[in-house]
Amino acid sequence: YAFGCSGAVTQVLTYPLVSKVMRNKLQIQDRIVIRTKVADIGHITLYEMIAFILGYGMGLIWIIVAFMARHPEELTFYWVAQDIFGSCMCIMFLSIIKLNSIRVASILLIVAFFYDIFFVFVTPLIFNGDSVMITVATSGGPPKADPSWCEKYPDDENCQGGDPLPMLLTVPRIGDYQGGASLLGLGDIVLPGLLLSFAARLDAAKHLVGLMGGGSGTLHSNTCPTDSMMGGKLCCGGLCNGGYFFPLVIAYGIGLSMANAAVYLMNMGQPALLYLVPCCLGTMTFMGYQRNELQMLWDGPKIFKAADNLIYGEEGPANGGSHVPLPTSEYQNASSIGEVEATSVPSAVDDPINNR
Repeated sequence: YAFGCSGAVTQVLTYPLVSKVMRNKLQIQDRIVIRTKVADIGHITLYEMIAFILGYGMGLIWIIVAFMARHPEELTFYWVAQDIFGSCMCIMFLSIIKLNSIRVASILLIVAFFYDIFFVFVTPLIFNGDSVMITVATSGGPPKADPSWCEKYPDDENCQGGDPLPMLLTVPRIGDYQGGASLLGLGDIVLPGLLLSFAARLDAAKHLVGLMGGGSGTLHSNTCPTDSMMGGKLCCGGLCNGGYFFPLVIAYGIGLSMANAAVYLMNMGQPALLYLVPCCLGTMTFMGYQRNELQMLWDGPKIFKAADNLIYGEEGPANGGSHVPLPTSEYQNASSIGEVEATSVPSAVDDPINNR
C-alpha cells in the first residue's frame, strides 16, 4: 500500500511541484538523464527522477515508522503522510475511472449503502456485539479498558487496542482526553466521488459546447417545469441555474457532517455512506427531476460526445484554428445539450493520455 500510494504521490503532488520549482524558480530545464529501451518505462527525465525520489522516499520513511513505532498513528508525521497518501490515491482513482451516466453510480452507491449498514449495524447481532467493519478498520477494535485506567496503566493488555489500517483518512481528536481519531475510509470518498466527478464533467461539457455555439456558456436549464398560475418556475433559481457539481459538493459536506454528529450522539462508529448516499444521489436525482433531465442523466448525456467532437473529433479545429460551426442551433444554450443526437460511447475526455 505504501509504495502504491508513493506512485500516486509522485504523479499528483511531487512531479507537478518539482516541475514548477525547477522551471520557474531555479530556471533549470528538464532533460533526459536515463535512456531505456523498455516501452513501459521510456526515457527518464531529471524532473521525473527527482519527483520519484521524493515520492518514494516519503513512502519508505512512512513504512519504516509504521513498523518501528509502537502506536504510529499518534505521530504527526505518520497520520499526515497517511492522509496525503490516501488523498493522492483517491485523486488518481477518480482521474482514471469515470462514469458516463448515473446508472452505474446509482447501482454502486446503493449496493455500498446496504453493505455499510450490514457490516456496521447487523454484524454485531451475529458476532456477539463486535462490528466487523470497526474491528477490521482498527485492527482488532479500540481499547477495552476504561480510558482513565489506560491513562494510568498504558501497558495493560486491555489498553492496547489495534492500530487503524492505513487505507483511510485519519485525524486525531484534538482536545479529547480519551484520545482516539476520526476515521474516513477511502471508499467513502471515491464512491460518491464518482458521482461528483460525473457532475463536474457534465458542467464542463455544457459550458464548452454552449460557448462554442455562440452562447455565453452560462449553465441554465430551460426545461424546468413551470406553473402557469404562479407565472414562474416551480423550482428555485438554484435548481434551474448553475451546474450540478457545487450543489453535490455541499450535499457531500452535509452528509459527512451528519455522520460525524451521529458518531458523537450514538457513541459508536457510523457507516458514512448511510448519510452520504442519500445526500449526494438524492440531490443529483432531485435536481435532474426538477430540470426534466433525469432520463438524460440516467441514459448518459450526449453532450459528452459533442464536447469530444469539439476537442478531438474529425470536425475539430480547422481553417487556421477556427472551429467548424455546430450543426444545429440547439447548442446556443448549454441547457438544451442533452437533446443533441449522438451515440453514447466512452468519452475521449476520459483518456488520461490525451488529457496529459
